[in-house]
Amino acid sequence: MLNTKPQEIGFVKQTREFIASVDGLPSARINDLVENEQGVRGLVSALSKNSVEIWLLDEGNVQPGQSFKSTNTRLTVPLGNFLLGRAVNPLGVAIDGRPPFAKTEQTQIAELDGPAPGINARRFIDRQLETGITIVDSLIPIGKGQRELVLGDARSGKQDFLIDIIINQREKDVICIFAAIGKPLAEVRNIIDTLKFNKALEYTVIVATASSDPAPLIFITPQTAFTIAEYFQKQGKDVLIILDDLANHAKIYREIALLGSRSPGKESYPGDIFYQHSHLLERAGNFKPEAGGGSITALPAIEFNLNDFTTFIPTNVMSMTDGHLLFKSEYYRQGQRPAIDLSLSVSRVGQQTKSNLANLMATRVKQVLARSAQLESVSRFAFELPFATQLILKQKDMFTELKNQAPLTLISTQVQLILMALPFTNMMQDKDKLYIRRYKDLIVKAFTEDVELSAFATSILNLATDDELINQLNINPVMKKLDQIMAGKPITKKV
Repeated sequence: MLNTKPQEIGFVKQTREFIASVDGLPSARINDLVENEQGVRGLVSALSKNSVEIWLLDEGNVQPGQSFKSTNTRLTVPLGNFLLGRAVNPLGVAIDGRPPFAKTEQTQIAELDGPAPGINARRFIDRQLETGITIVDSLIPIGKGQRELVLGDARSGKQDFLIDIIINQREKDVICIFAAIGKPLAEVRNIIDTLKFNKALEYTVIVATASSDPAPLIFITPQTAFTIAEYFQKQGKDVLIILDDLANHAKIYREIALLGSRSPGKESYPGDIFYQHSHLLERAGNFKPEAGGGSITALPAIEFNLNDFTTFIPTNVMSMTDGHLLFKSEYYRQGQRPAIDLSLSVSRVGQQTKSNLANLMATRVKQVLARSAQLESVSRFAFELPFATQLILKQKDMFTELKNQAPLTLISTQVQLILMALPFTNMMQDKDKLYIRRYKDLIVKAFTEDVELSAFATSILNLATDDELINQLNINPVMKKLDQIMAGKPITKKV
């Protein structure tokens, strides 16, 4: 039997930039799509007794008296493996200059504002997301399914850090989703080119809106990104989603809310801004097989003035994530890469994903760093320091050099463990930070490429404690070979 349901029509009563108030459309629901005669699409965003509020998703001249008709469809995005390697806008339209998607490729369509899975669909987070970055993997680890906030000053290297993590997922069977929320077009283009050059685009989907796009389109960017992430997660894949950034997203929502005459709250943000962000981030997690398996690890980013920690949006997002990485532009100017303040960063879930050896080693390093911070203030007033104090301060300087890592480099977790243990070994008793600065890259290369040293690096994963690791580094004959490589002997590469 044919569907004879009449098509509903509403007439524009008034417009305020990208918001239209429409009279009619009696059966409209939130997130329904409507369209006018000029092809301008709108999203039903609020319902009142006498009108329907519509967010305009396309550029166009909408005037009072014009009509909008119901499309009998919801706000959806096409899903499929065809999205890998592509850049799309929040409506699933390709924006990378390549051919549009064929209808036959679009195997599935999903609504954007889906509910977050309940507690019964989730399982314990017990696997580490290996970023390849020493300071994170060794000292502030991130688990698969975790939500870790990345925040800090402007020009502190946050975006470069996030791009590095995507590139370092190569050959790790992790799907990456990068949501660029209201970014300049040149910046979006640079992200695409960087990932393509480093062969990371093939397992990445970029969902992007430009700063010149309509505000409602920018607002739904992270929703689209999470919907795509859930598609791959339900195939049993591990997914990494990056939201860059939620501060800009909140400002866009504030603009929409104020134009829609909604009551402003703290700092003029709408009262439901906390719900909007928590509803998004609740969609991340580590899921049981009956919920599709796989995981979604969320790294939301926020840029803000580091002199004021009490601003509304950063503190909100801190409360709904499992830890944060704090970036400082001061560290970045000093040449520290990544520019993370270790003393003010935390991961509340990551420790449970690491081995006992790795956790003990991390605790040992943090104790040295904490003790050195206390001793540094005292050392300024002392002419001669005890040997134990000198040793701790020297170890702290070595760790500062060891956790400094150039962009676009990957260090395996076992080599990271060795680097963290080196300052405690006999070999380093007469060395200093200048030695580390000079030879660090060669040490990493030796333990990665040399036959004997790489085999030793793999074997340490069977050790139980940090003391065992340090003892192995002191007595194992392969360390003599490391000395020889430092002196100029060539690396014996694997055949």
